[in-house]
Amino acid sequence: MSQDNCHSLVAPGSGTNRGNRLLESLLPSYVAVDARKLDELKAFAIGIAEQLRFAESKKVGDKEIVEFNGDWKPFFEKKISEDERNSPHFALFLAFLQAFSLAQKELNSLSKKHLDFFYRDVLKLREKPAEADQAYLILQLAKHVHEYLLPKNTGFKAGKDDLGKEVTFKNPTDQVLNKTEVAAIQALYQDENSRFYKSSTANSSDGKGGEIADADGRWQPFGRPDALFPDSEREMAILGFAIASPAFHLQEGHRKIKLSLYIKKTEGLLDKLLSLHLDASFRFWLSGEEEWIEASPYLPESELDVESAVLDFINSASKWSDIAGIEPQMGRVFDNPEFGKHRPFQGYDIGETTAKNILARRAALGGRFEELKQLKAVRGMGEDKIEDLKYSFRTKAHWIQQEEEQLLLVLNIHLSPDEAAVVAYSEEVLLQKFKTKQPVLKVELADTIQSYPYRVLKEVEVTAIDIRTEVKGVENLILQNDQSILPVGKNIFPFGFRPQIGSSFYIGSKEVFAKKLESLELHFEWFGLPSKFGDHYTDYTNKDRKNESFLVQTALLDDKAWVAGPQPKLFKQTNNQTLQTNQALSFSSTFLNKFQAEPDMPSFTEWTPNIRRGFLRLSLAGIDFGHKEYPSDLAKAIIALNKGTGTTLPNEPYSPEIKSVKLDYTATDSFSLDQDSESDFFHIDAFGEAKLDSNPKGLKLLPDYEAEGILFIGLKNHLPAQSFQLLIHVLDGSGNPEKPVPTVNWSYLSDNTWIPFAKLDITVDETKGLIQTGIIGFTPPKAANASHTIHSDGLTWIRASVENKSDAIPLFTHILAQAIRVTFEDQENDPDRLAEALPSDSISKLVSGQSQISKISQPFGSFGGKVPEQPENFYQRISERLRHKQRAITRWDYEHLVLEQFPEIYQVKVLNHTFYDGNLEKYRALAPRHVTLVIIANVLNQNAIDPLRPKASVALIASVREFLEKINPPGVFLHVANPIYEELQVKTKIKFRPGIDASFFTKKLEDEIKTFLSPWAYQLPEGFDFAGEIHSSQILHFIEKRSYVDFLTCFELYQIIKNPIDGSIISKKRVEEAKGSTGISILGSAGVIGKYGDHLLEILEGEDCECPDNEIKAAVTIASSEDSDMDEAYET
Repeated sequence: MSQDNCHSLVAPGSGTNRGNRLLESLLPSYVAVDARKLDELKAFAIGIAEQLRFAESKKVGDKEIVEFNGDWKPFFEKKISEDERNSPHFALFLAFLQAFSLAQKELNSLSKKHLDFFYRDVLKLREKPAEADQAYLILQLAKHVHEYLLPKNTGFKAGKDDLGKEVTFKNPTDQVLNKTEVAAIQALYQDENSRFYKSSTANSSDGKGGEIADADGRWQPFGRPDALFPDSEREMAILGFAIASPAFHLQEGHRKIKLSLYIKKTEGLLDKLLSLHLDASFRFWLSGEEEWIEASPYLPESELDVESAVLDFINSASKWSDIAGIEPQMGRVFDNPEFGKHRPFQGYDIGETTAKNILARRAALGGRFEELKQLKAVRGMGEDKIEDLKYSFRTKAHWIQQEEEQLLLVLNIHLSPDEAAVVAYSEEVLLQKFKTKQPVLKVELADTIQSYPYRVLKEVEVTAIDIRTEVKGVENLILQNDQSILPVGKNIFPFGFRPQIGSSFYIGSKEVFAKKLESLELHFEWFGLPSKFGDHYTDYTNKDRKNESFLVQTALLDDKAWVAGPQPKLFKQTNNQTLQTNQALSFSSTFLNKFQAEPDMPSFTEWTPNIRRGFLRLSLAGIDFGHKEYPSDLAKAIIALNKGTGTTLPNEPYSPEIKSVKLDYTATDSFSLDQDSESDFFHIDAFGEAKLDSNPKGLKLLPDYEAEGILFIGLKNHLPAQSFQLLIHVLDGSGNPEKPVPTVNWSYLSDNTWIPFAKLDITVDETKGLIQTGIIGFTPPKAANASHTIHSDGLTWIRASVENKSDAIPLFTHILAQAIRVTFEDQENDPDRLAEALPSDSISKLVSGQSQISKISQPFGSFGGKVPEQPENFYQRISERLRHKQRAITRWDYEHLVLEQFPEIYQVKVLNHTFYDGNLEKYRALAPRHVTLVIIANVLNQNAIDPLRPKASVALIASVREFLEKINPPGVFLHVANPIYEELQVKTKIKFRPGIDASFFTKKLEDEIKTFLSPWAYQLPEGFDFAGEIHSSQILHFIEKRSYVDFLTCFELYQIIKNPIDGSIISKKRVEEAKGSTGISILGSAGVIGKYGDHLLEILEGEDCECPDNEIKAAVTIASSEDSDMDEAYET
């Protein structure tokens, strides 16, 4: 930045403050015709007496001679004697002087009379009358009264003044009162990474209901945390979506869910979704009987292994940008947070140079990498980068892909057999407002240090959803044969003890058969099977009973009718194979596709002819197990055996016995979000949940939040279309005055939808957009109801939101309903009463009692009162008025107009042709048509203000700008701002005198340094010095003169320049002499009052030190992002 140009001009002077505003020459008493006092008149008489001679006659002989040699001086040198015995002529002379003072006073009033004639008679000007103070009251209606019209000019008692007269306040307008009360205050804050912090009780210290330690009761209106994630004291808001579907009835077994979301394709969305760490972006929960059950991501078996995926990516790249990408586009390589130097998610970890090296190495290897370890030979590809590649192409549970004209987001999760059953949702148990009777899958955004996906996912619009569930190991089945219901978990005879052709085994399950099945497989664990049926039945007359001979006729129950299915073999082994204990029976999708889902299937405990659906029947077919043949074959064998033929006895027929039955199935459920279905889609909001109605355009995947800060106000006892007024009390000076005031948008909640208030529905706004204390009045339409699920039901909710710069809004202390503003009515009361505000709780009664009102409270002191204008102020105001003529043209005009209009402002400096809007990086000392006005408010004893850097409030800045813009030239761009406080930091080594408590006096010394560098923090100075200078030797000398300091050495002084808008350091330099870098800069101490360590004070134990004693080293710049004067022009 150049030092020798017109942009580095520093405007001279420090403006005008209240101490130097008044010119004594403008007062009537400044010029007196005769300003002599009594002593001066006596001295004048003595001086004259020396020049006067009186005649004295004496006789010389017969003649009388007159001589003029008498002297009056001794006469005037007499003093009044202590015993009051004075010569009469001397007393007469003193009386004459006293009488002369009256004429003298009249003579000296000629200037005042002249001014009064001109001001009062010619110009018809008068002193400003007293201004009545005002107060806010909170009124409470009696129990039997629901609404009441408070008439205009209702009187309220405020005690008596010093004259003993009743002080009365009256309301200026009619006011309708009702039972509306503020029942809940909540807030939601979105940081720059689109993480959300929720405050369930916003009017508390931590948003969770914590006690407020500050005496003024301050709290963050938009829930802005003191520290951001992951160190925030506030609760992180959980956002997401949920699906309620009968497909999620999953009682047991190993359960997998594949969720496929069809997404509208928009420009750039695919790249953004590909950049997300999808596996770490979500958490999944399913509704259980007693609590939510967390599901885990499931890795599909069909994914390529990691090394193959990495090699495929590297080998398929045709140019370097395919690997490294081109900023700011987001690519496919991410940092592995568990390996190497972790950098929070910022895009690529392989740069252009390394990517080109990879391509060169690949060409040298013949155009292909065969092994991952070959990448280690590439310059720039360290172990960290290889781990990043492996992390980025690891097997994924979730993925995004393109499907013709839309995108497909696939999410895979599973539950292990140890997890509890997924059952229908119960709001009483699980405590969230999902209005459904179906099981619910919650998908929440996961907070990770590396990324938070809301900013990308909020753009997603879903048009349809496919749900695929795969369950293995269902055992909780209804088992039944033709004779009875069979026990589960014990050995059973599925076809009875003496099965025959047509004997049936029934398997029932509401969970399984209510769904649209894609596959179905039964698993039997048989008991007592022979090794081969051919061998077992070899002695039977019928030799056809072999392994493959036994069949079952399958059928599924549908609308009380059995629909025949395939007729598979009961045992899968061939005739020559040994029978296995575990057998499976599968059903093809061709057969299962005949049946549709029936989510409303009633519960059942057994099959009866009245059951419509829910059972599978297996009927024995092919050949029986020989129970009818066995008696005759046995008898024949016994006879033959008795004849001695060597015949063996036949084996007893096998009675099919099952040790266990398990069922595997795959089911699907698809629903489109543009039409109604059995499945429901929900948004998971910060404070509740909302069911979304079908929409032909699709539905947003997540709740849509654009605002940085939102304040929610819940009202109880509010009736539809009922008006109400809220008193919002702010802490003056607590907002960031360097930022422009954001627009506040008010809306009301109607059936889970936020609807903006119409302009006419906001009847009054004294807060000027929440930047000052005042009343806001609302008349919401009937649509503002108390029936919703995204906030507490039974309350009417309104909200105030700001898109950005929410810290420009000051902190709040109270939000109160049923507020009115009353004004003092002067009834010849004591005029001096207005010199001080009326304390809080002074007004508690009506002048005339009204039974409709049960309680009156005055939560805060009165405001706005002024005593009648004093003569001195009158002459000053009029003299200034005659000069500036109520027009802001010159710098003098601006400064004196502001000081007159705003008593709370202490000092003003105006810089013409200068641009400064609070952002130091855009400061320009040469900007034609721009006028910057810097104000310093009287901020002593204001807790919300940093005493080391006093700044005017957002409301005051806005008021000054509004006032001046009405009277300055139309071609001027006006900027009103606070000064730039450039910080001075001391670094030194100190040796205390013997016997000094180092801990205590180190703190004391730091406090004294701060007092020396920023005296205004403790008492109002004669004036703030803009563009001031201070030499390091002055500070060194001050420290040396402390009585407890023996000596100091290694002294260094640093000048720190920060951008006031966000506190970021622009420059930090070591200097010998600190100078304000701009015309609006004020030098002061670094740090905060009451905090220690802001100045770097090292206490020496001995007297040795590495640096030369008390040497101030040559100025050097350290950690500076800008080495030159701050007055260089910046682009705006």
